[in-house]
Amino acid sequence: AGKRGLLAEEMRLGFNSIQAGLSGLHSEVASLNSKLDGISHRLDVLERRIGDIEDRMDNVENVLSEKCDDLENRARRSNLCIVGLPERIEGRDPISFLEKLLVEVLGEGTLPGRVKIERAHRALRPRPKEGEKPRIMIFKLLRFPDKVRILRRARELGQLTFKNQKIFFFPDISAELQARRCEFTEAQRLCHSLHLPFSPLHPARLRVSLREGLRFFVDPEEAVE
Repeated sequence: AGKRGLLAEEMRLGFNSIQAGLSGLHSEVASLNSKLDGISHRLDVLERRIGDIEDRMDNVENVLSEKCDDLENRARRSNLCIVGLPERIEGRDPISFLEKLLVEVLGEGTLPGRVKIERAHRALRPRPKEGEKPRIMIFKLLRFPDKVRILRRARELGQLTFKNQKIFFFPDISAELQARRCEFTEAQRLCHSLHLPFSPLHPARLRVSLREGLRFFVDPEEAVE
């Protein structure tokens, strides 16, 4: 009987020890769960903040990209491109060559006084091989109004030729702006087919003369509709 009593007492003490250990373990698990909940909450807050920062960075990147493109096109404001001039026809003095070409092709009355060109060069890419299209000629005019007169006169004359070669005048604009303007191609085609007077505006807008008056579009899809 004495041994049974001692055994029962030892078992009771053992169970009490196990229960105390389990109670401590439960407390530790509850503490860990609380800490994990806190960490999870902080992670959610950090993820939202990171998302907000990424959105702001995207907006800043878009604004900076637009500003850089705008600055690039402002720097090209007085530039013109000529497409179709054979390679090396300008010789070693492209400025003098172009000054004479403008008078010969557009007429002496197009530009008041002598046109002044600051610089002129071919597009910066490898010289084409025999049979390939010649590089574009790019030149910068000293006076912006001269650029306007040249483009207006070129539109009035229609097809232009120089030494039996078809040539075309275009504004010198960035690739990004060119892509934005090309989005209005379908709207311009519709204007032609409907005999609606229109004109593209800087930087990428379309002006159309409708029955109710002038309309200005910045969205190509809206212009088509």
